[in-house]
Amino acid sequence: MAKPRRKRNSNRARDQKLFGTCHLFTWEGLLSPKDGFQYTTAQTYLRMGGWCPMGEDLAHHLVSHPRNWMIGVRALCRAPDGAMWMESQTFDLPARKIGDIDGAYHELRADVLSSQRTDQVFDMGWIAQTWSGRKPDDPVELWHYYYAPPEIIAQVCNDRRTIERMAGPGYSESRKATWQQSNRDYLEEREKAA
Repeated sequence: MAKPRRKRNSNRARDQKLFGTCHLFTWEGLLSPKDGFQYTTAQTYLRMGGWCPMGEDLAHHLVSHPRNWMIGVRALCRAPDGAMWMESQTFDLPARKIGDIDGAYHELRADVLSSQRTDQVFDMGWIAQTWSGRKPDDPVELWHYYYAPPEIIAQVCNDRRTIERMAGPGYSESRKATWQQSNRDYLEEREKAA
């Protein structure tokens, strides 16, 4: 009797499965309490544990290889009357390294801010999420609302548990002041580089 053939181990398939649902994000107005610099958060989604932090070595591996990426640049805004919203632009980057789009953040950042009064922005950042196989069907692009204030997520989702799971810190005067200073520094650096 012949033995059944076993599937060969595939490093590529294992890699795609492990890194099939990961994301990276940063906010310019949220600084690290350790050193006062902006930081990037890398997380992977585990079915039993939700979003879990990735170590630096896994995060480096994530960005070092071609993957399917959904990328968004987003600005958190607040009017004087307290109303909040998010301005954003998203695009897909299939089968590429995220480093291949080095200058895209600057263009998207400028585009997002061009449709918004800068004095109403209290933070700005980007998010990139992977997918494997077929791109997930997400008509409202809910993925790019991750770690936004709950009031903003509630504008596109009415499931309380989803909002709680996705929500990040909300508005504060110190966050706005930090971002405003960060924006001035960013614009000075861009002017020097031009």
